[in-house]
Amino acid sequence: MADTVRVAVLGAAAFSEVAHIPGVNAHPNGEVVALYSRDLARARAMADRTGVPDVTDDLDALLARTDIHAVTVPSSNDNHYTYTMAALRAGKHVFCEKPMALNAGLAAEMTREANARGLVGIIAFIFRYTYCMQEVRRLVASGAIGTPHYVSIDSQGQGWHRGTDATWRTYAGVHGAGQLGEMGSHLYDSINFTVGPAAGFIKEVSAVTYTVPRTVTGPDGQAVAVETLDLASALVRTTGGLQGQMITSRASASANPTGMGGLVVTGTEGALFTNFTRGDNEILRLQKPGGQWEDLDLPEGARDGKPHGIYRMLGNFIDAVRRGHADPDHDGDFHDGYRSQAAIDATIAAAASHTWVSVDTDVPHA
Repeated sequence: MADTVRVAVLGAAAFSEVAHIPGVNAHPNGEVVALYSRDLARARAMADRTGVPDVTDDLDALLARTDIHAVTVPSSNDNHYTYTMAALRAGKHVFCEKPMALNAGLAAEMTREANARGLVGIIAFIFRYTYCMQEVRRLVASGAIGTPHYVSIDSQGQGWHRGTDATWRTYAGVHGAGQLGEMGSHLYDSINFTVGPAAGFIKEVSAVTYTVPRTVTGPDGQAVAVETLDLASALVRTTGGLQGQMITSRASASANPTGMGGLVVTGTEGALFTNFTRGDNEILRLQKPGGQWEDLDLPEGARDGKPHGIYRMLGNFIDAVRRGHADPDHDGDFHDGYRSQAAIDATIAAAASHTWVSVDTDVPHA
């Protein structure tokens, strides 16, 4: 591997400019050298603002370039599988946005392809890269709260006021599971990340889901029915016997002062609370039986208002490409992405059947 990992960004979405391009370029051994989009004018404008030297709307030609080592995929959810599989078949390492795919079957294919080719595949589970979430994982595994027996995790209130115009998030064929995919993918991964080493991965769920019946205005002024989920609430069980609950909603307001939501892990000797953040305003608290919540120390920079998680996440991808594999203590690789996607699929099935549904924790063989 060359000293510099040369990266192409596949998609000129807003998050390309906010996260992917600056995140890669902030690493001393990372460089974004090309930007792909079917909207060439949009890509050129973004490249001018961010200093990306090359722009193209020819994906095949871009992936055929031997000077490009890796790609990132900040595109709509329906493109995650297509772009990732094309990149892997061209021998490129892949950093893909979440949710990994539109369903677990596609996520399994992506995982098998990356493994078969010996390529790095990482999913954008940004909360893994915050100090607070990493410290919860460490403290739970060390026995700081005794034996963990319950986890509660939620993200509510984002977009509860709901826009009136149709976007790609309106359509199930493009956005998939709606809010369940958008934030539920993070929440399920955060459960597996924080309690997995001590209590195992999510193995079954029981759930309800809901879409507020409504129409929005389509591109030609026509009424378009919203097809994607606004809310999902699930009970979960892990392979180690831990119980828990997950709720994610864009259909309800939230009084939670931590913004994107939070996680509480309760054990026999205490409880831990942390919030969801991009690394700009991290909170970590411990409560012992009979005591009050107490703030725990975090490294400098955890509360300085800067989204450090973005840079650690993309920086870790560059490091993973250079070493040839993900860091299991930090990165969410494609197997982790599959586990999250399998939990999403099981949630939809459980809500439809009104029963507990098993979650695959291992990628099935083809």
